[in-house]
Amino acid sequence: MKRLFGDGQQEQTTLVRSELAAADPAKVAGPWAHIAALGIPYIKALGFDRVSEDMLVVTSNGQSVICGQTGDIIYRNRDEDGFDAEALKGTRLDHPANERFDMAGPFGGGLRTRLKDGWKVEQLDQYRVLTPALGSIHFRGPSWDGQDHDDTFHLLDRSGDSLQVLGFSWTGRTLVCATSKTLNIWARPAPLTL
Repeated sequence: MKRLFGDGQQEQTTLVRSELAAADPAKVAGPWAHIAALGIPYIKALGFDRVSEDMLVVTSNGQSVICGQTGDIIYRNRDEDGFDAEALKGTRLDHPANERFDMAGPFGGGLRTRLKDGWKVEQLDQYRVLTPALGSIHFRGPSWDGQDHDDTFHLLDRSGDSLQVLGFSWTGRTLVCATSKTLNIWARPAPLTL
């Protein structure tokens, strides 16, 4: 029988899982600060404006426009959601003439998961992780000792709740992790060199 994984790889996977299980969710991660945890269950779709930090959040109870730098709700419509699931586009109902939002969520689509300056997000089992440029939790352990790799990671969520949306705004200043129960928002200040 052919072995798919060597002992070293199994040890590395065990180490990564134990590190994630022991970590506390980050309130501050490098330049990123956790600014809001909003009880918005079962997001159908979420998208960002291309030039600002405004995000359009669509649920079965309508739409909200939220500022990604403060977590403040700018606009709320409980009657309509402005979401075209087939095209994965959303219309901001308080400004319907504006460009439509590219949306991501359980229907499809996706937010940016990597920025030009190296920050990236990923899902590992039930854990959602943020890492800086050249960093990775996968660089933990004796097999990486002395190899000058950065093993920094920041745990965003380990609730085990179903992931709805994970990623960055177009500008790279806002990060969201939306589960079936909560929308968590992190922000970092401008100016950025992206």
